[in-house]
Amino acid sequence: MVFCAKSIRVVKNPVSPPSPPKPAIALVVGLCSHGLSVVRGLHDAGVEVYALEKDAWRPGVRSNAIVRTFLCSEAEMADLVPTLAALRARLPAERQVVLFPSNDTHVRQMGEGVEQLRPHYLLSWAGCVADVLRLQRKNELEQAARSQGLNYPRSATLREVAAAEAAVAGFRYPVILKPARPLSSFKTALAHTLPELLALLQRYQGDLPILAQEYIAGGDQSLYFGALVLDRGKVVQEMVGRKIASFPPARGQTTVAESVDAPEVLALTRQFFAGLAMSGPVSLELKRAPDGSFWVIEPTVGRTDFWLELCVAAGFNQVHQEYQLALGQAAQPGTWRGPVTWFDAENDTLSYWRAVRAQRTLRPYGGKRPAFTYWRAGDPRPFLQACRVGLAWRLRARLQRLAGSARAPRNPALRVRELPMDQPLPPELADWLRAHQPDPLFCTLDWYQALVRFEREVHPASGRRFSWLFVWRGEQPCLAVPVERLPGLLRSMEVRLLSNFYSPCVGLFADRGQLSAAEGWQLLLQALDQLDKGWLKLSAAPASLAQAEQASEGLAACGHTMLQVPLSANYSAYAPDLDSYWAKRPSQLLNTLKRKGRALAREAHRFEVVTAPTREQVEHYWSTYSHSWKGREPSRSFIDWLMQWSAARGYLRLGLLYLDRQVVASQLWLVNDGVAHIFKLAQDCNADRFSPGSLLTGHLIDYVYRHDQVERIDFMLGADPYKGLWMEQENPCFTLEVLNRRHVLAPALRLYLALRGLLRQRRAGSASELAGAPG
Repeated sequence: MVFCAKSIRVVKNPVSPPSPPKPAIALVVGLCSHGLSVVRGLHDAGVEVYALEKDAWRPGVRSNAIVRTFLCSEAEMADLVPTLAALRARLPAERQVVLFPSNDTHVRQMGEGVEQLRPHYLLSWAGCVADVLRLQRKNELEQAARSQGLNYPRSATLREVAAAEAAVAGFRYPVILKPARPLSSFKTALAHTLPELLALLQRYQGDLPILAQEYIAGGDQSLYFGALVLDRGKVVQEMVGRKIASFPPARGQTTVAESVDAPEVLALTRQFFAGLAMSGPVSLELKRAPDGSFWVIEPTVGRTDFWLELCVAAGFNQVHQEYQLALGQAAQPGTWRGPVTWFDAENDTLSYWRAVRAQRTLRPYGGKRPAFTYWRAGDPRPFLQACRVGLAWRLRARLQRLAGSARAPRNPALRVRELPMDQPLPPELADWLRAHQPDPLFCTLDWYQALVRFEREVHPASGRRFSWLFVWRGEQPCLAVPVERLPGLLRSMEVRLLSNFYSPCVGLFADRGQLSAAEGWQLLLQALDQLDKGWLKLSAAPASLAQAEQASEGLAACGHTMLQVPLSANYSAYAPDLDSYWAKRPSQLLNTLKRKGRALAREAHRFEVVTAPTREQVEHYWSTYSHSWKGREPSRSFIDWLMQWSAARGYLRLGLLYLDRQVVASQLWLVNDGVAHIFKLAQDCNADRFSPGSLLTGHLIDYVYRHDQVERIDFMLGADPYKGLWMEQENPCFTLEVLNRRHVLAPALRLYLALRGLLRQRRAGSASELAGAPG
C-alpha cells in the first residue's frame, strides 16, 4: 500500500494551559487548646490544615477544620525534627507546607533544627532564628529589655542551690522563680523568704538554671500583652489584651483576658522588638506596677500566644498573616470585629459561668463579645470531647481519693503534740516559735498569748479551747500552728487558726529549710488526721491571695476541698520616697488636705508623734476613741498591751492631734522593716469640720518617710473606698474553708458554704453604702 504524503492530515489538539499550583497547606504541631485555635484561625482563612499530635484523646483531634491528623508516639514528638522530616513524605508532595508550632519546646526544636527542616517546610521566622532562640531564654531577657530602654525587675540566674543565697543577696522579697528553659516541671513559684526560696530550689533542682526575680506587686488586671505580626521588623497589625484572671493568680497562665485600647503598651512592645528585623508573630507581656510604670515580664516569639483565640475573634488573625509571610507574600491586616473577652475552659472550666452569675449578664466584663477555648457553633466536637474528658477525669480523681482515704496510712515519721495556750510552753519550744515566726508583728508568740488573754477576759464562760499544735519530723519541730478547737456537727471537730478582729493576717510557724509554704499546709492536715480523723473543717482568716494559692497547692496533694470565701481587702501604697508618694495621690485628696489644713492653721493646734507614750498620752488616745464614730471596744486590754509591747521594741508611732489643748484625732501606727502599718485610727466627731483624721494621717505619712525611711504604707484590713485615695494597691483577703474529704458531712457543708457565699455576694451587690473619708 502506498501512502500519499498529501493525503496525511495533521490534527493539532488544543493545548490546555498549565494548571495553577495548588495553594500551600499548613501543618500544626500539637492540638492543645492553643493548637486548636491555630487550626481554626487558618481554616477561617481558607487554608487546608493538617496536624501532628501524640495524644488521641485531645479535644482538638476531633475538629472538623483538620483535613488529617497524624498521631505519633511521645518519643517521636520529643525528637521532633526527624519526625517532621519523615512525615513530609505522607503530605501532598506537590504542595508547600507551612509549619506552626504550638508551644515553646516546639519553637526551640524547630529553631535548632531549621537547616534540616528547610528542604521540607516553610517557617515565617526562618530568617531570624537566632533572635527567636535568644529571646526564648529567660536569662537573656534582662539584657534584651534594658538595651531597649525598658524596665526589667532585678534578676539573677541560679545555676546551683549552693550559690543561690549569694546570688539573691539584697533582693526585695517576695522573689518569683521561673525556669530558664521552656516547658519545665513548673511555670512560676513565689518565695517570701530566703529559706523558702532555698527549699523551692531544692524541690526544682532538675529544672536548673532558674531565674530569680524581684516580684512586681499587682494583681491579674495589671498584666497586659502587646501582640504584633512583623514583616522584617515592620508592623503588619497589632493589638493589646489585658488579663482578667490567671492561674496561679497574677503570675500564671491566662484564664480570662480581654481586648483593650492601650497605646502605651503597644509603644513599649514595638520598642522592645525595634531593630531586630524579625518576622512572624511576637508578643510582650508587661506588668503595670502600683506607681503606673510598666515592667517587662516576658516575650513570646516563634509562635502565637496561648490567648490567640482572643486576637482572632477581635479580627487579628495572626496565624493567617504568619502563613502569608512564610510564603513570601505581603501579609494583609484583618478587619476589626469589636471588643472581645476570652475564657479558657481548658484550665478554668467555669470561668465564664462564674462571671455570668456574678455580673448577671451573658456578656460579662463590660458587654464584650465572649470567645471560648473549645466551643464553636460550627465545630462542636472538640467541645463535646472536652466535656467527656473533663467528666471522666473528675470521676477518676474522686474515686482515687475515696480509695486512698479508705486505706490512708498513718505517717510513722510524723509526731504531733497539742499544748494548751493557757499554760507556759517549754522554753525550747517557745524559743523555736520566736525563731520561726511568720510575721514579726502580727504572728508572734507574744501576739497570740495576748489574743488568748483578751478572749478569756471578754468571754470568760465560753469554754473555748486554744492550743499550740506542734509537728515534728525527726528531732526538731518543723511546724507549729495556734488553733482554736470548736465542737462541730455529730461530735465532729472543727479547727480555726487563731485570730480575731484585731488580726490582719494568719500564718504558719514553719522551718522553711524543711518545708515550703505549700508543704506546710499539707503537713497541717496530716497533723489533724493524727489528732482526730473525724475532723470536719479547718478555717483560716484573714488569708492573702498568696496564702490561698499556697494552701490550694498543698491541699491538692491531700485531695481535700478548699473554698476561698471573699472576706475583705487590704490597701497599700509603695513609693521609694515622700515626693513619689504624694505625686501619686489624686487631686481630690490633695485639695481636701490643703483646704482643711488652712482652716486648722487658723486655730491653736499641735501634732505629736511619740514612740514611747506616757500614761497621759495613752489616755488621750482612748479619749478620742470614746468620742469617735468607732464602736466601743469590748476591753482596752489588748490595745494597751500592743502599745506597751510595740513601744518597747521601737515599732510604735502614736500620732495625736490637739485642737485648743483637746485631743481631736489619734492614730496607732506600727513601723518595721520599711513598712508603716496603720493599725488604729479615730477622731472626735465634734471636730469633723476640720477633718482631723485626714490631717493626722498626712502628718504621719510625712513623719514615717522622713524619720523611718519607709517605702510602703499598709492600711491593713477594711474595704473602705476612702482608702483608695491614700493607697493605689488593693488586694483581696479571704476566709479559707478546708473540708475533710472523708467526713460524711463534707458534701452538705460545702454546698451550704457555697450558697452562703453566693447570698453574701448578692447582698453586697444590691446594698448601696455611703463611703466617707477618715475625717
